[in-house]
Amino acid sequence: MTTNNANTQKFSTNPYSESIQKLKSQGKLAAKVTGYTLLSVTAATALIWQSYHWYIEYFLSRSPASLNYKAKLLLHGAYFREHVAPDYGMAAFYLEQVLQVALDEQQLDEQDPDLIQLRLRLAYDEWHAGHLFDAITQYTRAWTLLVATTPSSLSTRHHDDMITTAKHLGDLYTRVGDSEKAEEYLTWAFYAVTKPESNNVGDNNGTRLRKINIICSLASLYAMQRQFHLALPLFLQALQSIPDNDDADADSKNGGDGDEQWLCMKAILQNQLSETFYGMGKPKESMGWAQAALSSSSDGMAKYSNAKDCRECGGVVSNNLGKLLEIKGEFDQALVYYKQAQMYASTMDDTSSQMQYDENVVRLEKLTHKDEENATLAQDLLGSKKEDIANNQSKEQQQGWVSWLGGRGDKKKDTK
Repeated sequence: MTTNNANTQKFSTNPYSESIQKLKSQGKLAAKVTGYTLLSVTAATALIWQSYHWYIEYFLSRSPASLNYKAKLLLHGAYFREHVAPDYGMAAFYLEQVLQVALDEQQLDEQDPDLIQLRLRLAYDEWHAGHLFDAITQYTRAWTLLVATTPSSLSTRHHDDMITTAKHLGDLYTRVGDSEKAEEYLTWAFYAVTKPESNNVGDNNGTRLRKINIICSLASLYAMQRQFHLALPLFLQALQSIPDNDDADADSKNGGDGDEQWLCMKAILQNQLSETFYGMGKPKESMGWAQAALSSSSDGMAKYSNAKDCRECGGVVSNNLGKLLEIKGEFDQALVYYKQAQMYASTMDDTSSQMQYDENVVRLEKLTHKDEENATLAQDLLGSKKEDIANNQSKEQQQGWVSWLGGRGDKKKDTK
């Protein structure tokens, strides 16, 4: 009897205790499944995270070998915020941390070329994040380090970095309103790219474009200061540096960059020459250069598939031509160019320019309609005046006949 009792299955006649046991077993099973799921998700996330860091490191942006693992991870975060999910403020934060780790923890030399490149990258991110003074600080520090480099270690890259840094500092000081500092750096960059030795070092599209941009920055600074006699020769020099169509095509076939839209650059420079001549009080020359700029922008839109610069330039030039014609009193032709500028702006995501061009069209339409109304009113007044004169003349004639007839009737009565 004892053996039989041992072999018999245990069961309970209490439903509550049986449900508790089932709940416990199911809870254990759910806990195991949840644990395994969390573990697998965590492992997959860690694998994906590490794989993405490896992908950035070995395929997208190689980190300097002198940096430790922590600095490299921070540098990967900066790349992610620069290219994948753009946030230049966060990218600048990551780069600051990289430099802090490299200088404070690793005790690396600040004049190390890799660290100078990281500082230039930090300055670029600060600029694009809208932190202009922070960008000036970082560019100035990088400029000081570049200048302090011994002449024996100068290289082409080092020289290019100095030119680019000077250009960026000039542009930034122009933005913040320090014309003296801007002229200092832009003048240095100008002489660096125009001296005979620099003309012999490469003549590809990138080098030529950098030279044109530096000349334009200095010319624009002089134009803002209303020193048009200094800005004019610089704009002309920049325009002469633009290659002809045949030369640009040949350069792209020979391994050049081939991405520069030279016709759009030509249109922009021609428009700047138009504005310079207008500032000098020469409206005829200004009109001629504006028409040339409009022609170049039209050619660029016909040649390039994505000619955003040409469309923007076409809108600005059309608006300028409208203003010049409005000043001359040719309102109908000015309205045509204002509407053309309106059409250019409608093809781009430029709400400020669109609003400006719309205001010009509405204002000039009201002005022309007002003139037409005034002319119609004058004609109506003139016509009514003529009618009044004719009516007065007819009334006078009628009164004359009545008085004459009345006079004859009085004479007949007297004779009787």
